[in-house]
Amino acid sequence: MEAKNHRLIFELSKSERERKFKKVLKGVFNLTLELNQPIVFKNDLCIKGNYFIHQYHDGRMYLIEQSQKDSSEIILKKLA
Repeated sequence: MEAKNHRLIFELSKSERERKFKKVLKGVFNLTLELNQPIVFKNDLCIKGNYFIHQYHDGRMYLIEQSQKDSSEIILKKLA
């Protein structure tokens, strides 16, 4: 059996890297959808280190505060 021609990420062209990253991201987004988990990110509203935005696939979006003690979450504001 012949080995695949494997190249390191920095050896790929910009378009090849972009295609690979998009494929990985699509898989992650599909998995979060299957697991009914939010996409978690930060924006300008996240004025503290433990503030995050949770965006659900049905369009709901919340600013949350995550407890540094036990990782519980408090919804601070409904955004959408």
